[in-house]
Amino acid sequence: FLPSEWKDVTTFVVMILVLYLKPSGLLGQSATEEKV
Repeated sequence: FLPSEWKDVTTFVVMILVLYLKPSGLLGQSATEEKV
């Protein structure tokens, strides 16, 4: 298993990817409108 440090890094990277792919956050309203 990964050390606790890598767990923090992985979680941080995943959060950045989510924010990058869905800048509007959990709502996703503006993101869907932009795709149109």
